[in-house]
Amino acid sequence: MKISRLTKDFEIIIFDVYGVINFGQGMSPKVLQTMEELIRQRKKVIILSNASFGVSDARKKYAAKGMFENVHYSHVVTSGEFGRNAVQNGKLPVSGTNVCIFGTANFKRPEDKMPDLLKDSIYRLSSLEEADFVYCGIPQINYEDRLEIDDFLPELESIRSRNLPLVCANPDLRANEGGRFVIRQGSICEKYAQMGGKTILYGKPDPQIYDWALSRYPEIPKDKVLMIGDTLRTDILGANRAGIRSCLVIEGGITEYCMQKQGMDITGTNLRKYILREGICPDYICRNAAEEELF
Repeated sequence: MKISRLTKDFEIIIFDVYGVINFGQGMSPKVLQTMEELIRQRKKVIILSNASFGVSDARKKYAAKGMFENVHYSHVVTSGEFGRNAVQNGKLPVSGTNVCIFGTANFKRPEDKMPDLLKDSIYRLSSLEEADFVYCGIPQINYEDRLEIDDFLPELESIRSRNLPLVCANPDLRANEGGRFVIRQGSICEKYAQMGGKTILYGKPDPQIYDWALSRYPEIPKDKVLMIGDTLRTDILGANRAGIRSCLVIEGGITEYCMQKQGMDITGTNLRKYILREGICPDYICRNAAEEELF
């Protein structure tokens, strides 16, 4: 059935971007049409993205790809803006002001060495030897994405040897870039934590970013809010922690990728097995954010 039948009982619908609306090569026309219809129905449509850039940049990037504020969505919240708010309010839990950058600070502006999160702040760039903490930029080597976490182990071991905190403004594990599901900051932080390192993450699945996104609608109760995402460990887990309903979408997203990598066909039985094994349960499962519900 159409997802509009699922959303009819909700006043706020929160959309993730990658794997839900954007699939690496552009926005899905069908999903944009669904979002436009929700706006016409006077629903509040929130974009909640684990993107390390700010809201202003997000609006520009989305508009360039054909997704517009007040046409397809009501407002946008990014993990980068969420983290930047903490930095500007002196709430970044690190000591010292020297920061070393891991990877690429800004995806579209590799020449810009200071990440958006830390601009116009007390923090300054330094070498690893002088750093008080490390900012986890986009995991790239020579500005190239990688598919395997092991490619980054030597640098992570160097960071761990100095026992430096790793700050991250994008907890996503992977991203679909031209059909390749490449390593992203969340995977780096997960590995660093496994090595015994301290990580400081801003974004989903932290329930605080959901509350931040919903703060402009205090009159709408949480049982009228639905999160639509493709990733159990960020979108769905965050919704569970925030006390709101969630819908997992499959086609072209991270869940589909993870299941296929494990040799699992996308069937109802396998989905139930996979979700049970992960221990993170959505309220609904749909093929995509425009079409039919599976269960």
